[in-house]
Amino acid sequence: KLRTHLTILPTATMKEFILREARAVFLWSLISYTLRLCLSLLDELSSLQDDLLSSTTISSNEITNEREQNFCFSPSPHGKCWKSVTIIRVFLTLLSILAGWFLRFLPSIKYAVGFSFASTWIFYPIRDRFRSIPNLPCRICETVMGRISLRQLAMIFPIHFLVPTIGAYSFKIMLPQALAGYAIDPISYSESNRWIVDFLREIFVNTLFVVGLLVIPALLQINGIKRRGFALLALYPLYSFSVDANSNGSVFSPNMLYALRYVNAYEEVPLAQWSHVLGPMIGGIVAGRIMRKAFPDEKQL
Repeated sequence: KLRTHLTILPTATMKEFILREARAVFLWSLISYTLRLCLSLLDELSSLQDDLLSSTTISSNEITNEREQNFCFSPSPHGKCWKSVTIIRVFLTLLSILAGWFLRFLPSIKYAVGFSFASTWIFYPIRDRFRSIPNLPCRICETVMGRISLRQLAMIFPIHFLVPTIGAYSFKIMLPQALAGYAIDPISYSESNRWIVDFLREIFVNTLFVVGLLVIPALLQINGIKRRGFALLALYPLYSFSVDANSNGSVFSPNMLYALRYVNAYEEVPLAQWSHVLGPMIGGIVAGRIMRKAFPDEKQL
């Protein structure tokens, strides 16, 4: 049998466990909000590419009008202000092209919302530091596997719902409203499909995601591959897997749906969208059953 080669963590006191879990979730939420902010700004910059390119080709009539209104915008090579404007336009155009080129290698920022909140390049370093992956379906999976007790899971739930809310409030307070909106805008799903359809899609994609999140690093380690970045390539298609009628992907962290909606609108997740809250949790349970049967932990002597 193929085993995950992951040892069960030693039991810590409840206080240490709660503090470690809270720190891990808080760090994850801040990094995820920052990543979402950066990717959104890159997407905005990329969308300006056509406007920047067209603005660099000013017609002769517009140039004449600008020359009459303000000499500094004259196209003359001796106009210092015109040179500065041209340099800025060229620089922004190059940045826009580079941003568009970079985003082509990533899932859609608009539809693959889970890429910002469930990237392996965030999860694995945090697990190395805090000995846990700050993902609620993953923690539910570990409970089914026997790594976490039900008492610890009872502490995990409020931590995973409250701490990201505090992180979102921090962004809302510290950043200007225009920037904070990119990071903590609420995530809404279409309600056109039947509830059960979106629910089953969430279960399916989250089951695959959690199993892959736990198993792929062990498979790479068995084959002598130390770079866990390949895990992101293996999980890449799941980020774009549609879970509603508008082709939106799963957020993989249902607690984020609550946190972002509460901070922005001071309201609960609509009942019609609870399939995207319960689905990932049930997916964690199914993933735990699969892990327990196919990839059990090695029993310590």
